Amino acid sequence: MEIDRERQAQALAKAKEIIADQEKKREAARVEKGVAIFLQGKFDILHNDELVENLASYILNKYITEDQDGAIRILQKLGMSLCWDDVTIRERSLMVISVFTEIILEEDFDEFREVLARLLVDWLKCETEYIAGFEIVCLQLQKIVLRMLYAGQWHELENLIIVLYQISTGVIVKNNLIRGMTAKVHENLAEPDLLDKLVNVYLDENDDRRPLAESLLIHLGRLSATFLVQKLIYSNNKEDRFALIDLIPKVGEIGIPVLVKCLKDEPPWFVIRNIILIISRLGDPGLFGIVEPYLTHNDIRVQQQVVNCIETLGGKLMRKRLIQALMNINDELKGQLIVQLGQFEGKDIGNAFLDLLEQRHTIASHVRHDLLLKLCVKLKFYPLQRALDSLKELIGERRNRFGEADKIVRAAATSYQAIEIKMKGDFSATEENDSSVPARTEESLAEAIPAGDELGLFEDEAGGLAGLFSESEIDDMAAGSEITTTSETKQDSHAAAGGQEMPFYSSQDHHLLVWSKLYEQMSTEEVSEFFALLKPVVYQANEEIVHQGDAVTDLFFIDSGFAGITHFDESSEILLTSLQTGDLIGAEGFVQGVSWSVSLLAQTELQVRILEREAFAVLAANHPGLEEKIRFYCNHYDVVPYLINISDNDTQPPIGSDLEVCSASILVDDSGEPVADTVQGALQYVARGGYCFSLSLIHEENPATVLGRQVSSDIDLPDGSHRRCFGVIAGAGRHDWNERVLYLYVKFYHPLEKADYSCNQLELM
Repeated sequence: MEIDRERQAQALAKAKEIIADQEKKREAARVEKGVAIFLQGKFDILHNDELVENLASYILNKYITEDQDGAIRILQKLGMSLCWDDVTIRERSLMVISVFTEIILEEDFDEFREVLARLLVDWLKCETEYIAGFEIVCLQLQKIVLRMLYAGQWHELENLIIVLYQISTGVIVKNNLIRGMTAKVHENLAEPDLLDKLVNVYLDENDDRRPLAESLLIHLGRLSATFLVQKLIYSNNKEDRFALIDLIPKVGEIGIPVLVKCLKDEPPWFVIRNIILIISRLGDPGLFGIVEPYLTHNDIRVQQQVVNCIETLGGKLMRKRLIQALMNINDELKGQLIVQLGQFEGKDIGNAFLDLLEQRHTIASHVRHDLLLKLCVKLKFYPLQRALDSLKELIGERRNRFGEADKIVRAAATSYQAIEIKMKGDFSATEENDSSVPARTEESLAEAIPAGDELGLFEDEAGGLAGLFSESEIDDMAAGSEITTTSETKQDSHAAAGGQEMPFYSSQDHHLLVWSKLYEQMSTEEVSEFFALLKPVVYQANEEIVHQGDAVTDLFFIDSGFAGITHFDESSEILLTSLQTGDLIGAEGFVQGVSWSVSLLAQTELQVRILEREAFAVLAANHPGLEEKIRFYCNHYDVVPYLINISDNDTQPPIGSDLEVCSASILVDDSGEPVADTVQGALQYVARGGYCFSLSLIHEENPATVLGRQVSSDIDLPDGSHRRCFGVIAGAGRHDWNERVLYLYVKFYHPLEKADYSCNQLELM
């Protein structure tokens, strides 16, 4: 009996197994049929619980059995049903997607990441209700997108992240629950490691992914803005800072709280200046209140940036704000602002000029003369009784001290006469057509500022005097001019044999921008005293400034224009690239005390600022460490004359190590045939800012062919690391003492910290 019952139980179990198996087959058939109906776009089939419970496994099975296209087709249809009118259909579709996504995340099937991310973001765009499963699916979407970002699938994600950004910021309107959850997902994507990776790509101009990295950083929201500002604050690379300053405003107003918070932390002056520049590029005049307190900052570079910001922001209040700036900024900055304000008409401008004129005894002595001259010239456009009274008082005061020939007396008298005539009405009929009368509005002035001038490059022509005087007035004042050539003020310097001194503050904002890298390493006190030592001089085209072999100890900072440098031996020549804005020269004499190895010639009108060695020595004695800062800067950037000097000097033996030069058919051999392959050269001398090497290819065409070409150098550092440095061939030619060798001088774009490297390969580009 026991045996029969056991057999009976086995038979029953087997029967149940057969029935279950048959049921599974029938279920599979029903699911198959349901999927077919679903693929026809009949989404009501999702009301079927059996189909919904099994659809995720069905899609996965399609993938496992190598029918990936079939799986993708079903997912795409689910994407459509996710946006269906019937909320129940959307909820059931979302349930299927959620189950499938969880499997994908666990098993890390990266083939489905893009399609899942895309269809979920499309769903977010059209969803109007916070349906069941919303939060869970959003968190799954966050995980998918993060994995794709770290995997570098940026192109696939760009539009998806833009949609998340638009929902988070309200561009795509959603209810508070949907917007809040989406914003949470969006913000969680901005992980520091990811942002750092994106920023590094953005800062690499040679990376093809740079535009993608820029777009992602812009659309990753508040945390991205915070990260970018922090990166800007702590960056030691000038080019990186400018790139970040260009990017941060594109993040938009979402970055404003970050900038404000940073200002409240009282950062260094250069951080404040950069933040003001960013705010100006946002283009909203309503943001002026953020930068207004910095009109009285103790660093004039910050004050100048606020003035630039006022001009860039524009708006109806620009004139009022410029007047406010005139009364608050450092005296050294007021000259350019007087010129700019003088382009407006109105009593408020005239009264502002008169307020400043009446405070003349408080103006710094070294700029007082030039400011008074500008004020006198501009006041003739503002026919006010108060102007007549003030000018009359000034004329009497100056005449008693300096006599009739005083330029300010003459300018004040001219303006007095012009105002008196206008107030009598003699010119009333023609005043509307008088082109000398300023009639610009805030908007027209903003339009007149050249593109890119938010960096402070807008200058008044001819030192601000052109167009302010009539021709006869200019000729009249020239007769009594106090401007002297530098030879009158400094007889012992050959460099001062030509050139004409400019007003102290001429183009000061431009100078501070051009030489920002130099000034960033100085304290505010050092900047003020150092700048006061610089003598602004202008040289005319073809005027020789220094001759090769002269014992000149001055350092020349080029603010504007082009200068040629040449080096001649008795029978040979080194061709050298021209110097331009932002270049300095003279370190040979200034730092080393040796004669110049090159000649310096103005190729165009050349504006420079000259630092005299003797005057600087006095300043350096009061500021320990300042001389080392200047020496360090010179060693970095005035490199070619130094290399030529040591090439001519027998006391320092050449390095002589092998250097492989990739010619790329740029060089030619002695017969004039292009050299397609690499050629062997020798490394001669190295400096922080570049190096000299030699080749045996002495064909006469080679120096002119390679001069100015960019190069890529493979550098070996003492610690065993390698670096690729880009630069330019800044000099090429032969020396008398070895006419069978071509010498080439490379100048780095980014100097190295020490001259302790070697170079084993160079590629001409």
